[in-house]
Amino acid sequence: MRTNGLFRDTISLLERSLNIRSQQHRVLSSNIANLDTPNYKAVELAVEEDITGSQNSASSIQLVQTQPGHLPLKHDIAGHLKLKAAKPPEFSLRGDGNTVDLDRTMGELAENTLLYKTAAQLISRKFSGLKSAIRGGNK
Repeated sequence: MRTNGLFRDTISLLERSLNIRSQQHRVLSSNIANLDTPNYKAVELAVEEDITGSQNSASSIQLVQTQPGHLPLKHDIAGHLKLKAAKPPEFSLRGDGNTVDLDRTMGELAENTLLYKTAAQLISRKFSGLKSAIRGGNK
């Protein structure tokens, strides 16, 4: 029995979406945590480019360990994380060189949370449907 078209890549696409949204949450949280760090340049995950697979590697920021005391990078995470410089605020009264825009970052964090929850609900419903089909429609 052939099952190649049974899942139609839906589950793998939703899994990828959950992973990307989780990484996006870490990046946005890192920006918020560095709100008061002088000369910190906000970064963002190229989510739309990662989802479509059309990321331009020339414009991405590569993670490197710059000091021996820094925590080592996990190659599996660092290899998939495509960062780019976040758009700096149009107008800022800050004189310390920090480019974190708290209002915009909090809005992006809320949007990312909604998208993560949506993908989690979709994959949950997909598995519930498969479970129901296995049981013959009985709950």
